[in-house]
Amino acid sequence: MTDDPPPAPCQETKRASGTPVLLDQPFEHRSLYALRAALEAHAVRAGLSEGRAADLVLIVHELATNVILHGSGAGHVIMTADGDTVSCDVIDSGAPVPDEGTPAWRVEPGHGLWIARSLSDRYTAVQGPGGTTVTVGFSLPLPGPPPFLLARYDEDGRTTLRLSGPLDQESAAEVAAAVRTALAPERRLVLDLSGMTGWDSSGIVVLVMAQLRVEKTPGATMTLTGLPMEFRRRLDSLSTVFLHYD
Repeated sequence: MTDDPPPAPCQETKRASGTPVLLDQPFEHRSLYALRAALEAHAVRAGLSEGRAADLVLIVHELATNVILHGSGAGHVIMTADGDTVSCDVIDSGAPVPDEGTPAWRVEPGHGLWIARSLSDRYTAVQGPGGTTVTVGFSLPLPGPPPFLLARYDEDGRTTLRLSGPLDQESAAEVAAAVRTALAPERRLVLDLSGMTGWDSSGIVVLVMAQLRVEKTPGATMTLTGLPMEFRRRLDSLSTVFLHYD
């Protein structure tokens, strides 16, 4: 850990007494495959979308790898669900207590803690005599989410793509195809995300790839509008390109 603020807003995760435990599984380097399979099965069963379940698996795998490479070499994961959140504790109980001011695990762009902070909805890391515990939480979708819709409007050299519903693994291909079709030299492209109801890492990737495609089109520009500030900070944290907002 470092004193740097998290790259995306994460709320503190607290487990209420009696919260149902969905999974309590030890791990070491030979059992990561089994851990990933168990995490995905329980996350989907608890109600996460396939895309957010994949994000959870990615994050917990990265945190478990931190335990194996930089901690005691083995640990265990506890997954719980409290009605609106699925949480995972990644516990390294055998790690020595670090000297004061020394991080147990480093936060580096593109690595475990960085990804965990950026992609999860809630995040905490605690060090103490019992070792190190990192907790990540994922908000469950509201019941009956609206279907994905994508509308196109063309006017005076500008194309607006207006999205409603989730920007996720299922809708990313449709968004990418719409961007490819709309792009032309000297054309201004506006992605209106004010109707976005959910997201996952596939949605973030499609926005980054759209910007890269725009940069290869002479005179074309792309502006993102209607984003919640929290999602904008996540984009800025995870993106490798400069995105433009309105």
